[in-house]
Amino acid sequence: MTAPASGGPVPQLLATQIARLEQLILSANLPGHLDGLLAYHILGGKHPSIVWNVDPMTPQWLRDNDDRLGDAPGLAILGYSLAEFPSTTSLLGRRHLTDGLPGLMRKDPFQADGVTFVNDPRQVVGLALAANAVHETLPQARAWLTEVLLDPRLRPATPLLAIFQQHARHLIGATSVFRPDVGSINDPVELAGVHWLAATGSGSVELPGPEELDGLRTRLLSGLLLEQTEVTSAPRAALMLAAAIHIVTAGAHDLVLSRSHVGVLLSRFEDAMRQWRHDDETLQDPIRWPIKSEREVQNIVWLILRTAFEDLVDEETLRKLGHSTYRADFGIPSLGLLIEVKYARKAADFKAFEKEIMQDLFGYLTDNEPYRKLAVFIYDESCSVQEHGITRNALLKLPDITDVVIVSRPSHLPVPDRRKPTS
Repeated sequence: MTAPASGGPVPQLLATQIARLEQLILSANLPGHLDGLLAYHILGGKHPSIVWNVDPMTPQWLRDNDDRLGDAPGLAILGYSLAEFPSTTSLLGRRHLTDGLPGLMRKDPFQADGVTFVNDPRQVVGLALAANAVHETLPQARAWLTEVLLDPRLRPATPLLAIFQQHARHLIGATSVFRPDVGSINDPVELAGVHWLAATGSGSVELPGPEELDGLRTRLLSGLLLEQTEVTSAPRAALMLAAAIHIVTAGAHDLVLSRSHVGVLLSRFEDAMRQWRHDDETLQDPIRWPIKSEREVQNIVWLILRTAFEDLVDEETLRKLGHSTYRADFGIPSLGLLIEVKYARKAADFKAFEKEIMQDLFGYLTDNEPYRKLAVFIYDESCSVQEHGITRNALLKLPDITDVVIVSRPSHLPVPDRRKPTS
């Protein structure tokens, strides 16, 4: 896949695909849902757009599901719960595991019909976590699962199942080297699984070299953007989402998205603002982070971009052009990209921004190596969404503008009161 053209639809398309993956994960975001639990495990429980609700470890849930806690799916759920959500009910959960695992250990895990926990990624990972959770009281559980996962009869039907089985081995310390034939894998979700193992160190994965990992990322991203696979479950969606996030935030040297990388990150601004504090009066010590000017928005943009770009420059002063001196809000030398931040207080500001940027663009990019392109970010305090498309389309028609990201003030943040106090 060639690098996307500057100003192309890649950031918007990627944001749309990520939102679709998030919705699929949310459909399984229920207490004790195995798909949701594995998705949580894959993402490490960290994703700003998802408020997780998969923890089943409550006395009520344990009572309601008492009859299933001796079977592999129930034991796997307990494994996730004890590993990811330790609580006051953990002791009761461990007791259920200690009572239920021996019965599972006596069963043949290689049933002729193939209906067994070793062929279910959700269960095999959850049971590995369960074996770890009760290792002190039931050490034979980890030894039993190690023997099962290293048994020559274990022949995964798909590369994705092999990936999760390898991850389960890693969890319980079963030494095994995984050598996937990346060239023969065409499913982007399976590529995302290999990437997950390699990028997170959650399994001993051998790839020929860094160039193969780069090629894997390119194919994976292309598959996501072009919808080359049907993502039908929360764990599959979580693998794709984890890979997309890692690729986007891997660093400025990663050329998979090139300058469009910046647009992808800035397009998540509104989602990130969900955690911006502006407490109401019901709290004893309310915390309120005001946003009243362009400077505060620049601070937030810096925090977002600095996580990915080590060479991000604040207030980049450019060469004089004639009698005029130009200073851009941010610069990323490795991408040859300047970033201009604007703060709209009212709808009329958008027309003014169009004129300002049109006038400044030539001065920004003339004889100012290495900068050759400009991205624009606008924070709209007035929430004048009817103006966004007009301004964005107008600016994108200008040469050398790679992206225009416009976001609105979050609803929980009030319009700043700029009235001067009366004496």
